[in-house]
Amino acid sequence: MKKIFLIFFVFVFSCKGRWSYESPELWGEREENKFCKIGYNQSPINIEDKFGESDLKFFYQVSDAEKEKKNYVQNIKFDGDNFLLRGKKKYWLRSIVFHHPSEHLIGGEPHSLEMQFYHKSEDEQGLVVAVFIEVGDENLDFEELINFLSSKEKEAKINPKKFIKEVDQTFFYDGSLTTPPCKEGVKWYVMKTPLHLSKDQMNAIIKSAIFVKSNARPVQIFHPEKY
Repeated sequence: MKKIFLIFFVFVFSCKGRWSYESPELWGEREENKFCKIGYNQSPINIEDKFGESDLKFFYQVSDAEKEKKNYVQNIKFDGDNFLLRGKKKYWLRSIVFHHPSEHLIGGEPHSLEMQFYHKSEDEQGLVVAVFIEVGDENLDFEELINFLSSKEKEAKINPKKFIKEVDQTFFYDGSLTTPPCKEGVKWYVMKTPLHLSKDQMNAIIKSAIFVKSNARPVQIFHPEKY
């Protein structure tokens, strides 16, 4: 009976062309999402190794931001002059999304929230900076962003520099997108030190930026022998 139900579920899943956080094991059933199933360098991962010094330099500033509901989250899009340098290579900030709980684990444990900064270089290489968030004191640096997320406004002026600790240790690895099509070749920098928000601020982000109970993909197999 279970086998018949699974076959039926896969059939419905394939017909609808949709994916769900309730069944991430089925993401790779569609050909265009095959890397979700067969990929070797998939994200997120459980981080057991030590964090090290970051080689990133951030050049963020106040710029236009736009909200777009996409893949169960409120995608905060940027199309301005925000970029970071990895060596001499520029990566332009394209969007920010939140995941609850965190997608990356530290020693098998999640953080309450993970803020992901998606970048693209001119040759279309992806780079993501992940920042953990926990409950603590009120953080005024997030007020403009929370007000924007909670409002009916589609556009606002946001300074993403407020959400980055430029001097922090990071964990680097080559991974993938954490949603279908799970494309690989993405550079990941996971920051060690979490930011803190009040409980009300945390709840406001979860309510206005995440449209499912949980939008964290389960951790994938990590291959530390590469590093």
